[in-house]
Amino acid sequence: MASSSKEEDILAAAVAGIPRVAEVVASIPSEQQSRALDAAESSYRQTLRDLGYEEAPIQGWISAVMFRLRSEVKKQECAKQEMPEALHEEVEQAETEADNNVTQIERSEEQ
Repeated sequence: MASSSKEEDILAAAVAGIPRVAEVVASIPSEQQSRALDAAESSYRQTLRDLGYEEAPIQGWISAVMFRLRSEVKKQECAKQEMPEALHEEVEQAETEADNNVTQIERSEEQ
């Protein structure tokens, strides 16, 4: 397993990159987005495996990150379509909850 500091840096970079990944996914045709999201999930999963994590912690982290990624994709799609402000607020709330879940998972991994 990689050093704790290195792990944290890699996981933080993955989380920080979510908006960019979402931007790319949102820019492709909707019928191809599912494949793109699956590819992102596989990449995140492989990164965690390479860091030496076991499957249970991996699944928890992946669930939170993918929720955040899907929320970000929806947010960007809504912004393109200029959806009502209430929907934007709902997406932002879901993002905040996802961020909190990722933080909790990362903290539990540190312990």
